[in-house]
Amino acid sequence: MVSEDRKTEAPKGLLAMFGGGGKTAAQLPSTTAATKSFSFSTNVKSTPIDQKESSAGGGAWRTAGQRRSGRSLALKARMPGKTVSITASKGAANGMDSDDDITMGGMGKKKNKKRFSPYGRNRPKKAASVMQTAPEQRVDILIQGFAPGTENGLIPYLQMKSKKQWNPVDARVEPGQMLLTVSDPAIAGTITRLDGYIFGSEQLSIRLFSETSATNDMMADEPKKVTTIDTLRAFLRSRWNSDMKYLNLDDMASDPILKKGGIRPPGASGATEVVGPAMMKLAGEMFEEVTTISFARNRLRNVQPISVMTQYLPNLQNVSFQDNLIGKYEGIDALSGTGKLKHLREFVLLGNPLRESEIKQRGNDRAYIRNMVKRFPTMVLLDGVPAALTEEERQSVQKSGKVLPLDTKSNFFDNEASQSTGWDFLNRYFQAFDSNRGPLAALYDANAMFSVSTRLKLRKDNKIRRREKKKMMEDEGEKVTWTTMDRNLAKSSSKTPGKHLICGPEAIGDALVRLPATIHDLKTTKDFVMDAYQLPLGLCVHLHGEFKEDENSGPLSFDRTFILRPAIPGSRAMAEGWPYMILSDMLCVRDYVGNQGFQPNQQATTSIFAAYPSLPQPPVGQ
Repeated sequence: MVSEDRKTEAPKGLLAMFGGGGKTAAQLPSTTAATKSFSFSTNVKSTPIDQKESSAGGGAWRTAGQRRSGRSLALKARMPGKTVSITASKGAANGMDSDDDITMGGMGKKKNKKRFSPYGRNRPKKAASVMQTAPEQRVDILIQGFAPGTENGLIPYLQMKSKKQWNPVDARVEPGQMLLTVSDPAIAGTITRLDGYIFGSEQLSIRLFSETSATNDMMADEPKKVTTIDTLRAFLRSRWNSDMKYLNLDDMASDPILKKGGIRPPGASGATEVVGPAMMKLAGEMFEEVTTISFARNRLRNVQPISVMTQYLPNLQNVSFQDNLIGKYEGIDALSGTGKLKHLREFVLLGNPLRESEIKQRGNDRAYIRNMVKRFPTMVLLDGVPAALTEEERQSVQKSGKVLPLDTKSNFFDNEASQSTGWDFLNRYFQAFDSNRGPLAALYDANAMFSVSTRLKLRKDNKIRRREKKKMMEDEGEKVTWTTMDRNLAKSSSKTPGKHLICGPEAIGDALVRLPATIHDLKTTKDFVMDAYQLPLGLCVHLHGEFKEDENSGPLSFDRTFILRPAIPGSRAMAEGWPYMILSDMLCVRDYVGNQGFQPNQQATTSIFAAYPSLPQPPVGQ
């Protein structure tokens, strides 16, 4: 039953996770007293705080001038027979983390009946308030659980995870714990909700903080109010394997933590639409990198309740929906598409009606595999076996207009002679191209052709006025940019496609000298991929990679294709020690796209889920 004095409160709990409003400053009570105590070691020196500064700070660790006893906490700790206890408040920060007004599948009436969206629409308006920074409003927070030596990164981490603008009033560090003072009870409530988050490899404990007193002892028997968010955090922590970066969400309906909290998970009868997005958002915040996740045995008919995992868990590689109720391809479409599950390697749908009906209807699983690969082109394993397509199936996929899943190869050579000749030519050519291009004119055949095409959209210095571009082309003494010589036939504005096609060794040599300077680091083999094979005209050599214009500039990606033939006896090339001549040279310069496309696909033969432990059993009563 919701009391009358709470009906006017703004939405809290899960709604607040996605931007819902909380209490205003005027509604916030003073910091609650703590119940769980611990003692600082007397052999650890506590960093003193200037008395003037402390007078405006939090009340937990004030200096001697502010206390009736006349002694600071550090002095008390050093007195013989004295033990100073510091306690962490069981309550949330001034009631900021209350979730009892949210229905989680049968927990009572919803106070906010408006349809919830985790993407920012239909958010409740936040109450306007002006927070004063008076000393009595400042709150002390006790943070424990971080690894020694990581103190400097703790506050920036909390600022990032809280997603609010705040600065600490004071921070004092003892081994393994920090006392943080903030100037706003609302900020304190936001920080305490990060309790249980993973910082580095350790789990943080974050509580409100005050000295023990008679009042605290009286409150020790009061039961702590466990909120919905607290329950979800405890559930996720019990299912997380940090060593394997594995989040096991199998059979959530039978989990004792969710049962005790009265939370019905996705797939359960009566589950609310907010639970799944809240779980995925919390998992993305609590754990640094989730690579494997399993939703087996959850009675899911589609993936819509947890589809936001593509947003909050972008590094997923292995996903399992084994033994659910997914019966149509539309049931998994929310996970596929541009930008979603970009690193997916394994997908499991064993035990779902979709897979079983496809095999029963067609007599084999080939159509099922084709449809799954269309949706997840990076997938290597499907249902525990390699998701390989035949050549005929690849052609079928290509005709359908979908993404064609082709394995990336490192390099391609039709024979060893092509490989050795290609590497020798490229190493010698680019060494001269980066240092002294003039002599390279001798390599080009009398009928050789050279062209440059560009796809540069991100660099501002490429925008040159037409008159300036014309002047640069007419002035042979001036350098040109990549776009000045652009011969990109795909651009509709190109009315003279043959204008920048350069023919003959003299003209090509002149154009090479006028192009911007370059640096090609061919020793970094991971940034380049080469193909070399024989054609009727000669040896075709492709090089894909990156270069810089100078050491301080950003990289550009490029593709360059040469067609080579043996040098003619008595030619300039032969005279200068080159055993081959260039018939064609095409250069394409593009905005930098990295080297991911050059990396070979990882080969996997066994399911990664077979190596993962069985479902952990959380302690009863959590």
